Amino acid sequence: MKKLNMALAICVAMSMYSCTNKTEDKVDAPEIKEVSTTTEEATEIVEGVIRKSTIEWTAYKTTEKVGVTGHFDVVLVKEAKEDGKTPQEVLEGATIVAIVPSLNSDQIDRDQKLKDILFGNMIDTKEIKGQIHFRDGKTYLNLTLNKSSKEYEVKSTFENNVFTINGTIDLLDFNASKALEALNQACLELHKGADGVSKTWSEVHIKGQVEFSEGFGK
Repeated sequence: MKKLNMALAICVAMSMYSCTNKTEDKVDAPEIKEVSTTTEEATEIVEGVIRKSTIEWTAYKTTEKVGVTGHFDVVLVKEAKEDGKTPQEVLEGATIVAIVPSLNSDQIDRDQKLKDILFGNMIDTKEIKGQIHFRDGKTYLNLTLNKSSKEYEVKSTFENNVFTINGTIDLLDFNASKALEALNQACLELHKGADGVSKTWSEVHIKGQVEFSEGFGK
């Protein structure tokens, strides 16, 4: 079985929050470590198996829990089973790698804060890794971030040749309270709601989709 690196829309779009330098005063965040912004090229889709893939994430700010959306431009998959006849057979045990410097919220200054402050206060944050597993008719995502791992049960469907997962992860499961506090301090004013309270939520919703090739499984 050859090792595959392919664009995939699964798992780990986690940990994104909204803030921008445009209207706020600069606030120093503790122990910021720079994260490289050099990105890798997205690898090819598996011929005859996967046509394209997408990943979306929604993070939250303010006590009203206002959503902020984005995605990763590069997500790789290793050890997928290209001879599988179902999405479960293809993805079972595959290692999913989200390239952190490729995160994209359509706002450059916000992206840089996420890389430098949120991920910069974690360990080994160039990549977020995860594995997909299927057991007893259920789908599980085992994520590794900040040298901590956590398995989540996620919802999955396969309709019109598109495999979709939806789930919510919690950054506190990955010992990221320090990183969250640093980000909230840097975005103190922008994360305030009508009540004047600044809040950065630890929960992040993820949605991944993989569109399989027209002839897949036939």
